[in-house]
Amino acid sequence: MKIRQLRIFKTVCEEGSITKAAEKLFMTQPAVSQTINDLEKDLNIQLFDRSARKIILNETGKLFLIKSEQLLKQYDELIENARFLEENATLKIGSSITIANFILPQSLLKFEIDCSQTPVRVSIDNARNIENMVINNVIDIGLIEGVIYNEELINIPISSYKLSVICAPNHTFANCDSVDVETLVKERLLLREVGSAIRDVFDSALLLHDIKISPIWTSVNSQALIQAVKKGLGISILPRILVEKEIKNNEIVEVKVNDFELINVNHVVYDKSKYKTKSFEKFIEIISDVASRDIMA
Repeated sequence: MKIRQLRIFKTVCEEGSITKAAEKLFMTQPAVSQTINDLEKDLNIQLFDRSARKIILNETGKLFLIKSEQLLKQYDELIENARFLEENATLKIGSSITIANFILPQSLLKFEIDCSQTPVRVSIDNARNIENMVINNVIDIGLIEGVIYNEELINIPISSYKLSVICAPNHTFANCDSVDVETLVKERLLLREVGSAIRDVFDSALLLHDIKISPIWTSVNSQALIQAVKKGLGISILPRILVEKEIKNNEIVEVKVNDFELINVNHVVYDKSKYKTKSFEKFIEIISDVASRDIMA
C-alpha cells in the first residue's frame, strides 16, 4: 500500500465516481480504476460495491476511508513540519576541560539565542576520551585541546593557549631567572592525567629532549594541582589562564624554562561522514568566533 493509492482512493470517495476522480487528478479513468483494484488486492478486502454504471463505497470502505484520512493528515503534517525536526534534534557536544572552562559557556549562551529550539547535551572529559566519543558517534562535535590522533576526523583549529610551569613562592625555582628542562624534571612533578591535552603537550615536549618522567601526583583536577603547588608539594604544568589570578596575587610563581615553550592548540573536530544540520554549522561558527577573540591567549 502506498500513499499515492490512498490519495486516489480518497478522491474517488469524495467525487463519488471514477470518472470525476480521474478528471480532478488529471489521470485517465483506467489508471484510477487500476489503482483502486491494486489497493483492494494489496489489502485483500473490497472497498466498493460495483454495478454496471457506478461504484458505491461499502461499509468496509467507509471504515477504511476514516483511517486513510487520519493517516494522510499525519503524513502531510510530517512533511510540512520536517524542516523543524532538525531544529529540535539534540546537538551532542563533548569538550575537554580547559575549553569547557573558558570558551564553551559563552559560546552556548550565544547558541541558545540563535538556535533556541535546539537542545544541547554536553559531556566534559579529557581530550583522548572526547576524541574517542566523536569516533564512536557518542557525540556530534568534539572540542579538543592538543594533538588530534585520528586523521580521519575533520579538524578545525580555533585558538591556542600557553602552558605555564608553576611553583610555590618559597620553592628554589621562584628566585631563578630560568631553569633548564633537565633541572625541571628532577623536581617533584604534579601533573594532569595521561590522555589530557595538557599532559600530552608536556610529554611530547619532553620526548624532543629524550626525557621520561615519573610524576608523584597525577590528577584529573587542575584545581587540586594548584592547591598542591601552593603548599609547596611540587611543581606543575597548567594553562596560564587558569593560574593568572594566583600568579598576580603572588600565591604561585611562573617558572621560565630555557628553550621549552608549551603551547596547546584548541580544535573543533567531527566525523567526516557526519551530516551537518544548520544548528551544527551554527555552533561551529559561534565557537570559532568566540575563540578567535583571544579569550585564552
